[in-house]
Amino acid sequence: MEYSIKEIETQTGIKAFTIRIWEKRYNLTTPKRTDSNIRIYSEDDLHKILAVSALVKRGFKISEVAPLSTSELNEKLKMLESSLDDNEPKVNALLMSADKFDEQLFEKAINREILSSGFENAMIEIVAPLVNIIEERWILSPIYKSVKQFAFDQIRRKIILASDNEPIRNSNEKFLVFSNKNDTCEMTTLFVAYLIKKHGFQSLYIGENIEINEAERVAEVSKCNHIILIDKIYNNQADISEEISAFEKSFSNKRKYILANNLNIKSDKIKIFQTLKSIAQFLNTNLKS
Repeated sequence: MEYSIKEIETQTGIKAFTIRIWEKRYNLTTPKRTDSNIRIYSEDDLHKILAVSALVKRGFKISEVAPLSTSELNEKLKMLESSLDDNEPKVNALLMSADKFDEQLFEKAINREILSSGFENAMIEIVAPLVNIIEERWILSPIYKSVKQFAFDQIRRKIILASDNEPIRNSNEKFLVFSNKNDTCEMTTLFVAYLIKKHGFQSLYIGENIEINEAERVAEVSKCNHIILIDKIYNNQADISEEISAFEKSFSNKRKYILANNLNIKSDKIKIFQTLKSIAQFLNTNLKS
């Protein structure tokens, strides 16, 4: 399959400008060109760009990973997989059942963790690491996209069921939850919306790939006074700064939050979370009347 640079941008969440810079400075990819000099990317190009982006957001320098081969990138991603904590066997049990597309085994494994430690802790300690692994695995293996779809469907149903079981409460604190990326944050966004309901506040979840100006209109109509942007994928300092600047200028007179991995930037106008656990702790301790 072949892609234009705009399609690569949509698939990866990496801006076309950034991709061009990576090509020019680090020879990341060498796309074919049409007669009119338009870039054409292959499936291998797509997955290399995704792999490099995943490693950059985990702290690797672009200059270190751009020259690596696909197999070398794969090894680095596998090393990240193995850096789990004491919950590694539990995460691997879920991963194994997903690899086999075994719905009964997956259901049994996830239910065991929910019964053992409660839904919130199971999602934060076991399922969140699983989601990160699956998101990174499919980067270098298009076949694994089916595993991702299978596992995410099971998890999605669990989160929606848990959320439906939480009553809708009257609260002075109403949260708008959304992501402006395409298909990279759904599980996290859904779970944050659940956490808000579970901790006694009103939650309005409007989905993924939502433009900030659209979310602003929804926030005004719905009278939300808290805005949470879920954006786990950042690629370089320029992209981070641009995102923060746009968010700072929006949603006037509302409290704003971002959940993003490895976001090394400060803001006086936005509270920044790096983990789901930190959001849960914030909801439990900072907003209780």
